[in-house]
Amino acid sequence: MPFLLPQLAATSSTATRPRAVVALAAGTQPAALARCLCALSLQRSGNGLWLAPGAFGAVVVPDGPVAPVREVLQGLGPSLPFLVSLAPPVAARDAALRSALAQAAEWAGPETPVLTTLAEAIPEPHWLERAMAGLAGGADAVFGEAVPPPGTPDPAARYAALLAALAARLDPDSADPAPPHGQETAASFALRAGLLACIGGMPPGAEGFAGLPAALRRQDARLRHVEGMRVEAVLPPAPIEPVLAWRRRVQARRALRGFWRKGTGLVAAETAAFRRWAVRLGLPAGALGNALATPHFGEAWAAVEAASPVLAAALRLPPAALPRQIRLARLLLGLTPRQPQPEGTA
Repeated sequence: MPFLLPQLAATSSTATRPRAVVALAAGTQPAALARCLCALSLQRSGNGLWLAPGAFGAVVVPDGPVAPVREVLQGLGPSLPFLVSLAPPVAARDAALRSALAQAAEWAGPETPVLTTLAEAIPEPHWLERAMAGLAGGADAVFGEAVPPPGTPDPAARYAALLAALAARLDPDSADPAPPHGQETAASFALRAGLLACIGGMPPGAEGFAGLPAALRRQDARLRHVEGMRVEAVLPPAPIEPVLAWRRRVQARRALRGFWRKGTGLVAAETAAFRRWAVRLGLPAGALGNALATPHFGEAWAAVEAASPVLAAALRLPPAALPRQIRLARLLLGLTPRQPQPEGTA
């Protein structure tokens, strides 16, 4: 029987190690959890075939009352074609997801993909297959999309896609081919268990899930936004950064990456362009050089973002500001050349 009781999951993990493990917090709506698990049971391969029984597993961590979650699992468990482990409860949603990821990684083994979604999300039939294909294609971690139910407007997703398209022109990433969709949500995410262990798991604290991709970027991990790796979900509004601030941030990142590669301000002499960027970022040139003195550019960029009063002062707009920002982003995208200027230029 594929359903594993909690006390059996640990002792049976090696013998029943699946090809992928899904981590999710159970949420406070048992009906939503049941829908999510049923959607996972409909996963298909790239050629449209049903996945073999036991091909993947799921770790469910209650972040609310345990009894309704156990009732859902006991009702569905015998009919689900994948392994399920019910873990001990954790009070907060982010902490429950962090616990689920840690236990999924322990169950999976270092080379096995670990995915996250939300109990309120409904993964599409090829969600798992697209995630695994993205990882097999050379990415260290992949982001999927969360799409609202049909007929529901989603201006936040349109804005995220426009920002991602603008970033792809200003600071292209060979690991994330254009056009990236721009979403980064716990509702649709995957990485290899070994990489999760290397960064110490999902960071605790106020950042929540956002701290996980941030930690990966500090290590220069290859992150990819995968087309077609979709779940249906309605997500709460995210903070909106004005598009002009976003463009300034991306331009600075691209320029500083060029300086970092050349060792400017550290092993190579400061240039006029380097000093101009230091002024733009509100930093002394020496402080900028010290921030760039790291083995990973992602770590250097995180240090610059934290130290620069210009980057740290970016406004966060209310959702009502989205229509104007979308219009401005479209205009900037149309005016931005596909071939960016050389790195490190002022």
